[in-house]
Formats: sequence, C-alpha cells, structure tokens
Amino acid sequence: MPDTLFATLLETLGGASQRTPLQLPEDWMQGRAGYGGLVGALALKSMRGHVAAERRVRSLLTSFVGPVGPGDFSIHTRVLRSGRAVTHVEATLVQQDAVRCVALGSFGGDRDSAIHIDPAPRPEMAAPDQALELPYIEGLTPAFTRHFSYRWALGELPFSGRGGHEIGGWIQFREPTDCLTEEWLVALADAWPTPVLSMLSAPASASTVTWEMGFVHLDRQACTPNDWWGYHATAASAENGYVHEQGAVWDPDGRLAAYSRQTSTVFA
Repeated sequence: MPDTLFATLLETLGGASQRTPLQLPEDWMQGRAGYGGLVGALALKSMRGHVAAERRVRSLLTSFVGPVGPGDFSIHTRVLRSGRAVTHVEATLVQQDAVRCVALGSFGGDRDSAIHIDPAPRPEMAAPDQALELPYIEGLTPAFTRHFSYRWALGELPFSGRGGHEIGGWIQFREPTDCLTEEWLVALADAWPTPVLSMLSAPASASTVTWEMGFVHLDRQACTPNDWWGYHATAASAENGYVHEQGAVWDPDGRLAAYSRQTSTVFA
C-alpha cells in the first residue's frame, strides 16, 4: 500500500469544513480501527482554528468511544468556553451517524507564577545508535508503525513473556519534515505499545479507552526538529482486562515535552 504523509493528512483537515467527509487511509490503521494517535492529532488540529494564537495547548483528553473505520467521517468542533485565561474546546468525530471519539482540549497563555517545579528528567538509556532497531514487518506489526522509526532501549519486547512493567526508547517520524508542531507530538506519543504486552508469550490485541496528555513547554508557533524523541512508560496497574499506564515524551534536547496517561483494554 502507498504511504500517506502525516503532513498531508493535517493539510487536508486544515482546509475542511465540519461537513467535509474525511477518511483514514489504510496505512494509518491499527487493526480494524484507525491509529489512535492520528485520531487524537486530527481532533487537536480541528481545535486550533478556534483558539487565539497566543494560547498554547495545555491538555488534551480523548475518549475512544468506538473504532474509527476506513469509511467517511467528520469532525464537529465547538468552543465550550473562552475565559480570560483558558479556552476549552470540544471535538467530536462522527462516523455512520455514531460518535466514535470525543476530545477536550484546554488552551491557555503563559502566566506569572511563584510556583515552579522542574519537570522529570529523561531516564538513562542507550543512545539511539546503540539501541535495538525495531523493523516494520508487513502483516505482523500494525500498519501505522510503518510511519515511525523505533529504537528500543528499556524493558522487554512485546510478547517475549518477560517484563511488563516498563518500556522506553527513541522514536521519530520516517517522513522528511523540518517542523513538528503539537499534532505531530500527539501522533508520536501514542505510537508505542502498552508495556504489559511484554508479559504475554503470544500476540494479542490492546485498545485504548481513554487518553490524557499534558503539554509542558511546546510553543504552538514554533517548530521542533524531526530528530530522536525519548519515550518512557510504566504500567501502574493491570487487572480484570484493564491496564492503567503513565508515560512521558522528551524532545531531542532532553526537555520534557508531554505527559501521557492511558486506560486500555488487553484481550488476553
């Protein structure tokens, strides 16, 4: 199948109205559903046109109500409230007259504050050129992973029957680009598997139910280079088929860029 550039998908949405039918290409699917990182990125992109330029995204809450299939869908966006400090925006993805995803974004400008806590440092791990390269294998790894380069540095590999508590390493987009904005970071942050898949000795599927991202320092008017971004995630708990995990993404300079928390189901 041909590759569809992430930049092309963002550009298509940027010129679309709320009534314009959109589609997820096959190379961005994750099993029967569209890749969640792409769905979240498109939701955030749809919000940006409703927010003042000086207000940065502070948080993005995404609920995956149902799988987004390969057919037509539309994104309906509305401002819930725009106060003196924060703007709240809702984006709802609708397919076949059913809600498939609901996202809430909070945007706010910088404010003077007496409170400051340094963000968590990136964990120590092997450099990208010394870490394990994960190849894309047609028919085995999810289709969307063909758009990313992975270097595994912490934890055990999925379906190895060992570990399950943490994963970590490096990631970047395969497509050439000089500018990564917040939407690109959303897509990067969701590209890794849940750590608990390492506990299994045979392939099984997992699906995100809810996802929260907190953005730390990215400037929505600035570009960040497409270099190796650090990633680390740990499983906080797993029982009765549900997993709660937390993760973080660091930019190529080692600065914390975003927090991530997910509730997922694992079908094993």
